[in-house]
Amino acid sequence: MPREFEYKYLLVGIYTVVLFLDRLDLSIVNITLPTLAKTFHASIQATQWVSTAFLLALAISIPISGWLGDRFGVKKIFMLAIALYGLGSALCAFAPNISVVIGLRFIQGLGGGMIIPVGMAMVYRAFPCSEYAHITTITFIPSLLAPAIAPFFGGLMLELWGWQSVFLIVGPICLAAIVASFFIIKEHKYKVGSLDWGGFVLTAAFLGLLLYAISTMGKDGLTTSGLILLGLALCLVSVLILHERQSTHPLINLNFFKSHLFVQANLIQLAFQICHYGAVFLIALYLQVGIGFTAVTSGLVLGLQALGAMLSCRYSGKLFKQYGPSLPLTFGLLGLSVITPLILYINDPSQAILGASMLFVRGIFVGLCGAAIQTSSIIDFDKSFVGRVSAIFNATRQISISLGLCLSSLFVTYGLYQNEINLFSVDESTAYDVFHYAFYMLSVVAIFGVLVARTIDNQSVLDKLQSE
Repeated sequence: MPREFEYKYLLVGIYTVVLFLDRLDLSIVNITLPTLAKTFHASIQATQWVSTAFLLALAISIPISGWLGDRFGVKKIFMLAIALYGLGSALCAFAPNISVVIGLRFIQGLGGGMIIPVGMAMVYRAFPCSEYAHITTITFIPSLLAPAIAPFFGGLMLELWGWQSVFLIVGPICLAAIVASFFIIKEHKYKVGSLDWGGFVLTAAFLGLLLYAISTMGKDGLTTSGLILLGLALCLVSVLILHERQSTHPLINLNFFKSHLFVQANLIQLAFQICHYGAVFLIALYLQVGIGFTAVTSGLVLGLQALGAMLSCRYSGKLFKQYGPSLPLTFGLLGLSVITPLILYINDPSQAILGASMLFVRGIFVGLCGAAIQTSSIIDFDKSFVGRVSAIFNATRQISISLGLCLSSLFVTYGLYQNEINLFSVDESTAYDVFHYAFYMLSVVAIFGVLVARTIDNQSVLDKLQSE
């Protein structure tokens, strides 16, 4: 028992470190884009492909990650994913031009798309169902901490060591994670059918078009090309569903969606990730551009949100085990719907303490949600299906994150249009008029999450926990 206990938590430790690195690097790389454009004399459009290539690679590797882990072994695929991620990042530091950086970011994205679904499957297979909520509170912390510290940490690295350091630092950490995985992680394989190539191609095409369309609209607004891509992506969904219904070994098992809790978890995740990542972008923009906070002050204020979330997420697991997921999710999302627009009351650079206090409280509500959502997504399924389920869940997560950034950007653009000014003309007197559309949009999205959370059958979840 002690050895098994030690193994489970060593596994959690490895996965948590890699997950933190993935979330931190994703945020920091975006900070380096202006520097890359200047270094390589590249256009903004070309530089944006550094992020876009990563997203498109995720679209390819996320859907197939569960099948690869089950077919070839989760340990092998997890180590391969870390290797691709670390190698792609480290080599970016030696790239001679922006095209090579884009290609290497694609390789990094292939690894990044497999790390979380495969790692998540390994972790949950090592624990009984009754401990899911507890362990999720631990693995959820990197998703809270990384976006909060990325602006400050990334800016510091750029200033002290240059843009190459942002990419180089990933390599040694990934190498250490590979060595630890080799000696610690146990190999597991599961019996699966042959690869559903049609489902793989359709899913990758759908996710690629959707993520690219959302990313384009977030940067350029509701353009005709973006709407056409979005329409094509939605058409592919219909073709994908028809194909998977007829497939003998479907890549996306539509039977998973017969679980009401799984569907509810994905819908609530959609609302939560829009509110979380959309707000991280929006609040930083509001504080710096609208109110005049320095980047350092803004980063410290946002950091208090992560602290609040880390304090409350442990209680989310306890509430989940005692009352079911609906209680922490309802309180968390309802709190987000109220506190988010109140941030508009910060209207002067001298109100940093007020801002830090509000973000700390907002973090408490964020911490109540994340663990409950992730635990709800897998609790209905046998461990043999966890890899495939986590791949679908993480695809939804990536779509939700991208959509949150896009919607926040679109509503800020609408605010600028309504006030007939550009972003660099915003000051304290016009900040509310420009930004309130986006803040209230996030509040409405959170209310949608509350409504879905109220439909969860808590008793069935508690019965499942008590059955093991």
